[in-house]
Amino acid sequence: MYNFKISHNFIKFLAFLGVLGLSGCPSNPPKSAVSSPSPAIKNNQQDLQTSSLTIGILSKSSYYEELTTYLRSQFGNKVQIVIDGDESISYEEARKRMINKEWDIAFTLSPILSLAAKNNDYHFAARMFPNNPPYYQATLFTKSNSSIKSLNDLKSTNTIALGDFNSASSFYIPAYDLFGKSLRVDMGHRGKDIKDLVKTGKADVGAAAYEAIANDKDLRIIHLSKEIPGSNVYLSPKLSDSDRQIITKVLLNAPENIRKKANYGGGEESDYSQLIKISQRTEEILRCANFQKNPVNFYCGDNSPNQKSNNYNNSNNTLEILGRINGWSSQNNEVESFKLSGKDNKVYQIIIPRKILNQVPGASNPIALQGKEVKIINVAPQKAQGGMFELKITQPNQLTVLEDIPNSSTQSLNKN
Repeated sequence: MYNFKISHNFIKFLAFLGVLGLSGCPSNPPKSAVSSPSPAIKNNQQDLQTSSLTIGILSKSSYYEELTTYLRSQFGNKVQIVIDGDESISYEEARKRMINKEWDIAFTLSPILSLAAKNNDYHFAARMFPNNPPYYQATLFTKSNSSIKSLNDLKSTNTIALGDFNSASSFYIPAYDLFGKSLRVDMGHRGKDIKDLVKTGKADVGAAAYEAIANDKDLRIIHLSKEIPGSNVYLSPKLSDSDRQIITKVLLNAPENIRKKANYGGGEESDYSQLIKISQRTEEILRCANFQKNPVNFYCGDNSPNQKSNNYNNSNNTLEILGRINGWSSQNNEVESFKLSGKDNKVYQIIIPRKILNQVPGASNPIALQGKEVKIINVAPQKAQGGMFELKITQPNQLTVLEDIPNSSTQSLNKN
């Protein structure tokens, strides 16, 4: 009986140890299983110094709604995220918003706008259209039944539909390829509108990216350009280095379907050195072109506008000067010179470094400034050779463009 009681108590003791072990030993593993994976990632991603992010776009906002939802899930309620822009925004307006640092994440869409981002100290984050080749080509095209077969068939009575001044495939590169021609110009359009103008016979020739034309049986390509680098996604210089690193990582780690819809992905930044040379050459070709009157000459003749002016003798230090730009020359690759007809009936020469010009809203390039009214503040005229007075611009806020570029150019051209 005694032995039985000992055995019974011993068995109960063993059972107690077993229960104690079952309830105590696994307590650590569940903790690591629950807390380990996501908080570590989530805390890193939420650790942004900025409290808001503005996503700048030039296409349908629906393409970026899933990306916005994803970013909100990564950064939580601490960061307000908004989309700014759509397919109706002009390239010049997009450039202006980058100059003003209004966009924190810029989907530039155009290589010329990628250059504008770089010129305003934005930082590369990702490639746009990563599934496309890193370089593409611009085309000049007509209706499939047009009598125009090549560039040699173009006459001054023909009308060409172009994009605005900031488009590589529908302005810069075509203007380069049209050197020596004289044509009627209808400009300021987006790609789809250019195709429609040609198809409806309102324009004889159009300019667009090759991919937009290649499979359209109603259109015929008459010229292919040199290769053009693609566009990229850039992050604002207003963001801290650590914020840019985190945002870049989060963007590139987004699910594939989100990246595909927003048209971006991983890859190296495009090389824009050749495009810069082409754009500079284009600006030289067009420095004498008057886009306010048709036909437009894509060359400079013997009687090109002279940048010199006569008999300016005002030595007063003017703090504000209003006038109209009516001439341009490039002193070198780094400095531009403009002729300004002042409302005070005086003629000025504006000297401005290209780096500063790139930061002036409405002054996307020297061509775009022709015929535009401007205001110059806090710049005192300085005597130069030949009795000239120069206005040397040292800050972007010293030069203000008073007219909108795309619409005014297009309307004037359509009336002539």
